Amino acid sequence: MKYGFLIALGILLAFSTGAYADDSEPPTGTVALLCKMSQHSELLTQIVSIDYDRKTVNEVPATFTTSVITWIVDNGSHKEHHELNRVTGTYFHWTEGETATKPMPTFTCEKAAPKF
Repeated sequence: MKYGFLIALGILLAFSTGAYADDSEPPTGTVALLCKMSQHSELLTQIVSIDYDRKTVNEVPATFTTSVITWIVDNGSHKEHHELNRVTGTYFHWTEGETATKPMPTFTCEKAAPKF
């Protein structure tokens, strides 16, 4: 069963590399994602704002592929690396030079519902 999922994921990624699988146009405009993670019995949330037209995430220049969006926030003394998986909806980040815990704490994201 585990291998069937991996094969299906591999096929999906193979078809989605380069162009969009359904030959649709790439997304445009902006979208807000609500990302959630439970850690130490506490619910953590984070809003991620994607601007497809400007190729930014949270106002920071980003690299977009069909499977991931990545960006780096330079805080002067350290750099934070961010990765948002467009296929699974998972999001994680790490600080350059720090040893990451295994498994890396990961948020699950979905489009944020409008409040107004």
